[in-house]
Amino acid sequence: MNEKSLRLLAEFENFKNRSQSEKIELRKYEGINTFKSMLPILDDFERTLKLPALKKNKSLDKGLNMIAGKIKSIFNDIGITSYNSLNEEFNIELHEALMTKESKKKNNMVIEEFEKGYKYHDKVLRHAKVVVSK
Repeated sequence: MNEKSLRLLAEFENFKNRSQSEKIELRKYEGINTFKSMLPILDDFERTLKLPALKKNKSLDKGLNMIAGKIKSIFNDIGITSYNSLNEEFNIELHEALMTKESKKKNNMVIEEFEKGYKYHDKVLRHAKVVVSK
């Protein structure tokens, strides 16, 4: 009877610890779908900032850069960071290969990046869309 009680107590402790770690995991990644849906907005901002016509209007350029900086800062504060893919070896966990191209670089290297990849804490939020050397 005593052994049965000890087993039951141990099972309950394991259950309690497991449910607590699941709650922490859920809190850590809450809002992941909302953040994922906001990434195209940041992409559009970054593409807009690269337009040559924007460089002629200094105040508009400065204002849009400030807004993009604030968005990036908010993303960083909540744990969303971009990662560099150019000149890195292709990694299926981080990259999505859209095509391959002949290159002077060694095989399986990222030579172009169409879309940046992002991580949310330690999970990949969006894979980088890349061109790989062959």
